[in-house]
Amino acid sequence: MRVTEKLKSGAPVTLAFFGDSVTHGYFESFNGMHGTTDYDAVYHTVLKKYLAKRYPDAEIHVINAGVGGDSAKKGLVRLEQDVIGQHPDFAVVCFGLNDINGTMEDYTSALGKIFERLLRADVETVLLTPNMLNTYVDDSLTGGLRDYAYKTAEYQTGGRMDTFMDAAVRTAVAHGVAVCDCYRIWKEYNACGVDTTALLANRINHPVRDMHKLFAEELLK
Repeated sequence: MRVTEKLKSGAPVTLAFFGDSVTHGYFESFNGMHGTTDYDAVYHTVLKKYLAKRYPDAEIHVINAGVGGDSAKKGLVRLEQDVIGQHPDFAVVCFGLNDINGTMEDYTSALGKIFERLLRADVETVLLTPNMLNTYVDDSLTGGLRDYAYKTAEYQTGGRMDTFMDAAVRTAVAHGVAVCDCYRIWKEYNACGVDTTALLANRINHPVRDMHKLFAEELLK
């Protein structure tokens, strides 16, 4: 029985969210690369609320398998323990913000293996493409965060992030995995003149709370 049918029937459903610091629930950053956590505002908590409203008889369990600083390659190592071993019905895979510091081959290879293992375990799987990186270096950033922001801005404006996201989508499609392409929506906002860097809580790679709602709304669709 697929997840939607289980939700309608009131059967227990377990949803796993597998990713990096955004999935974990990080928002603002301070001296380090992470900082404020807000588990009430993270997209999978919001999605659970939406699902509970739509399916009031459903029994919904959420696994937060997000780890700050993780890439698809690192995540692959913990996939069995953190996700498959928990026997979810449904998994959302969201990597890319840290993979950008590595090679395309490592990224797509790891994503492909993640998809293969989830599907082999009969876990309904969706690729969630992440938010954009910053397009400029915000004046509020200092120290190591400011240094890193110069690099990520170059990745975003120079097209590297676009290339990685295109490859992620192709990899998902090749494995028969559905795509929730929120990165495309961020790009559309940017093309319309929206300051997408201002939509990042840490002005580098963590979306603000309202943009977590976007992820939840698109996943609900």
